[in-house]
Formats: sequence, structure tokens, C-alpha cells
Amino acid sequence: MRKGFIVRRLNIFLILLIFGSCGNEFENEPISSLGLKKVPRDRTLIMDCAQSNICGGQIQDYNSFNPFLPGTTSRTGYNFLYEPLYYYNAFRDEVIPWISTGHVFDDNYSVVKIKIRDGVYWSDGMPWTAHDVVFTINMLKANAPSLTYSTDLENWVETAIAVDSLTVEIELTAPNPRFVFSYLTAMFGLGVPIVPKHIWENQDPTTFMNLDLEKNWPVVSGPYDLILSEPLQRIWDVSNKWWAAEIGFSEIPQVERIIYLPYMEETKRVQNLLTNAIDTSLDLRPPNIKTLLDSNPSITTWSGRELPLGYVDFWPISLGFNASQPPFDNPDIRRAINFAIDRDQIVEIAWQGAGKSTLLPFPEYPGLEPYFKRIEGLLDKYSIGAVDYEQSSAIMRKHGWKRPDGGFWNKEGVDFKIIIDIYPIFNDLAPVLVAQLEKAGFDADFRMTSDAYSRMSQGRAHAFLSGHGGSVRDPYLTLRLYHSRFVRPTGVAAEHFWRWKNPKFDQIVDHMAQTATDDPELMELYTQAMEIWLAELPSIPLVQWYHRIPHNEKYWTNWPTEKNPYMNSAYWHRGWLQVLLNLRPRN
Repeated sequence: MRKGFIVRRLNIFLILLIFGSCGNEFENEPISSLGLKKVPRDRTLIMDCAQSNICGGQIQDYNSFNPFLPGTTSRTGYNFLYEPLYYYNAFRDEVIPWISTGHVFDDNYSVVKIKIRDGVYWSDGMPWTAHDVVFTINMLKANAPSLTYSTDLENWVETAIAVDSLTVEIELTAPNPRFVFSYLTAMFGLGVPIVPKHIWENQDPTTFMNLDLEKNWPVVSGPYDLILSEPLQRIWDVSNKWWAAEIGFSEIPQVERIIYLPYMEETKRVQNLLTNAIDTSLDLRPPNIKTLLDSNPSITTWSGRELPLGYVDFWPISLGFNASQPPFDNPDIRRAINFAIDRDQIVEIAWQGAGKSTLLPFPEYPGLEPYFKRIEGLLDKYSIGAVDYEQSSAIMRKHGWKRPDGGFWNKEGVDFKIIIDIYPIFNDLAPVLVAQLEKAGFDADFRMTSDAYSRMSQGRAHAFLSGHGGSVRDPYLTLRLYHSRFVRPTGVAAEHFWRWKNPKFDQIVDHMAQTATDDPELMELYTQAMEIWLAELPSIPLVQWYHRIPHNEKYWTNWPTEKNPYMNSAYWHRGWLQVLLNLRPRN
């Protein structure tokens, strides 16, 4: 079949879907005409790509499936089809062995041996072995800092060897009791994808596309085969062969087909959920999800029909800065900005009260509560939660800024400008924040561009809204995001965006990394690190992020909920396979 014909038919399909002309009885007619098997709507799961920067207008990486290229790979498959050694469920504080059956550290957490489950194989039939783990780790080390996770693995791994086909031995550069949990466990958006050595070993991982349907690439381990990948949709069909089913470890998912569409603006997502054209989507803002709940009885959420209409994510939101560039390189200036922000007002106006403000860059999970309580005195000492225009003004005047006639802060004829880069999901928060900053004399604005991620990564965004994908049960994984090893010169892509350096902080965080979670010393180290962090405030915590993800029960039931929290329901996260395994057709 000619490619041009395929693209034309894909366009027809997308138009039908987006505008609801297909109705509730869509039967994949355009798909069947492409030569693909016909799968009924009630066995098909449809959603849009969740990443506007990669999928806005079309799936820009439709011809690529490389999970290691920062900011260029959409989570339309790799996040759940490269199965992890372990899953982690934060809501039950539960580690779930998957590819691995277990691991053992030596006495000082410097060497770890990992056992691989027997009988696992890749989608091309080749065995999934310890050699794949070793290859992936060494490949990333060899390409640091160009690839995602490469900086950390170069920092932590001395050697990785396959003792035999089912045993991995990793010698660390320093004790790290969290190594397996931090890097080889799938939790929310984190976890190193393990790739097949026999496919990748002769490739340049910085350019390898890893997608060729004629070769049945990508080669994955999960229970779906990629059957179509074009700018307007990516389609996976359930595989008739999966290692987990063959060895009796898990059943084949009942979702027979998964269709990813390009990223949709929120109004378009709402339209398609109203007509049952899609089954779930990226987060919706409170007014829109309330409209859906009132208008479509098939729609529900993590918390049912009650506030907050979602769950606390591991991604609390802060106002971040390129702390290597003036004026944001001055901690006093960052503190002046902090005194201008009313977090509770942001929640009340932007989210209609359906959320919670925060003073810390950690999610409010049970395992972190002792750490929150430990530094309550520091939060008071540095007045993190105070809205104080007088203190803000005093700081600005101390550094030579003037505010003539109650206008904007000005120095030598130049206004103090704060241009905040944002993702579309923050378009409700940003206007409220900007209004607050302007009230305090800062010439503020926000911009929402398709290259927001790359602007932040390269440091071209001097101020931005972003989250902290890190800690879930102890503070180390979030604090490490501020380690100077991630700092790159402005213009060079960085894995984490803050570009803040403090050698003493680095030293403490390095010590935390080597300290077990049950060691009392960890709490003391954490307190020392937060003393520095709160004094310098490299970013300004704003709100706990809530994933208000709609669950459409028209065709699919048994979505995860707060009463049945078997996994979080973000389909762009690494635990999505667990949701697919639990979903059941309504009929």
C-alpha cells in the first residue's frame, strides 16, 4: 500500500474521531481499509499523546522509538513496553518484582547482585537476560551526558557484569542503598528502560531511531506489537505471544488495540470525552472535569465525583530559574520574588479550591511526613510561606532597584522582567502568578510555546514552571535534582533545569545517597541540606500537583481509584502496563 494513501486515510480517521462524527459506535472502518485487522470499539483504548512539545499537531517522533533522547521521545509505548525489573506503587508503598525476582546488596551497599526471572524473552523471541541489563547500563555510561539517565549511571556505576545469563552484578563507585530503587524500578515517570543488546549493540544510541516495522522494530518485552506509526496516530495491537502469559506470571491484557492520537488542546479533549471518542486523557483543569462529570455519566476520576478529582502526583510544582543568569543568580532576588507569591490564592482562583499549596518540593506522601515535620522551624525561619510586600521591596531596594510612581522595579532605565515559560497544563496557574508578581512591582508575563521543554533544558528559559519528579518515600531523589553535576552551560541541554550550584549542598546530598533510609543519620543530613536549600531558594515551591485524569467507563472498567489504588492512572508513566492488565471491557 502506498504511503501517501495511508497518510490520507489517517487524516480521514483523525478528522472523524476528533469531531465526533464517528459517534459511540466507531468500528475502525478507516483502519480496516489500511489492511489492519478490525477491532471493535469496545476492545479498543483511545487516547491522545500527553506531550504537547513532541505531539502538538502531529506525533513528531512517529519514526523514532529511542527512549534515551532527552525531550524528543513521546511516551506512546516505550514507557510501558520496556518492562522494568520492579514496579513501585506509592499509594501502597509496595515494590512489585517483575523482570527481576530479587536483589541483594553487600554489607556496605557497594555491590548489588540482581536475579533475572527465567523465561522472559523479547518480542522477537530472543531471551531477555542479564546481558541486556549490563549492556544498557554500560551504553548509557559511555554516552554521558547526552542520554537520559546517563549522568547518574556514569556517576554511580563502577562496573556492571553478567555473572551468568540470569545474574547481574553491579559494583558502585560509592555506597548507594537506593540504587536499584532509584534507577531500575518503574515509579511514576522514572526508571531506566532496559533495551535488547542484540538490537542496540552496533548502533549509535544518540542517533538510533529504533523503529522499522518491516524488521518488527521496536523490539520490546511487553504484550503489544507496533502495527502503525504515522504522524497522526500510533497503534499497538495485543500480541499473541508474551513471556508472562507463557510462564503463568500474568494474563494477556484484554485491551486488544491501543490508539495514540496527537496531543489535543484541553477543549478538544473535553469534546472527545463527552462523545466517548477517547477513553482517557492528560490532566484536565477543575472547571473542565467538573463539566465532564456533570455532562457524561460514564466519566469518573481517581476520587470519583468528589474533590480533589484526582491524586497527588510525585511532581509538586515550583517557579524555577536559570540560577546561573542574572538577576536570578542572586538568592536575595529569588527571595524577594517568593515574598510576592500568595500560594493559597493561586489554588483558590486557578483551581477553584480543588488542590493544595506547598512550601516544599516534595509530594505529600505518607513516607515523607516525618521529613516535613522535621523542618517546620526552618520554614518559619526563612518565612517561606509569607506574603510580605514590604520585605520584597526592602530586598529589591537593597540591590539598587527602584520603583518610581508605584510602577515596575527599574535599575538604570531597565525594568525587572520575569518571563515565565510554561507547559499548556499550567495555563490556569500562570495568569494568577503573573498578576501577583505585577502587584509586587515585577514586570511579569508568561509564554506557552511548542519548544517550552527545550527552552528549559537549554537554559534559554530564565524562569519557568516545572515539577520535581523525584522523592516518594525519602527526600534524596528530589534533592539530587539540584546537584551541580546536572548543571550545564546555558545553551547546552541539561537533564534538570535549575542550574544552581552549592558545593556544600552537593557534599551533603552525596552523603545522603550513601545513607540507608532506616539510618537516623539520614534525617540529620536532610535537615542540613534543607537549611541550605531554603536559605538560597533555587526554586520557589508553589502547589502540589494533582493528576485530574478522566476515566471513561463507557467501554472500560476497573480503572485505578483511591479505593483500589493498584497503580496511578497516568498513561505516560512507567506503570501504565499495570493499568492495561487490570482494565476490563464493560460488555
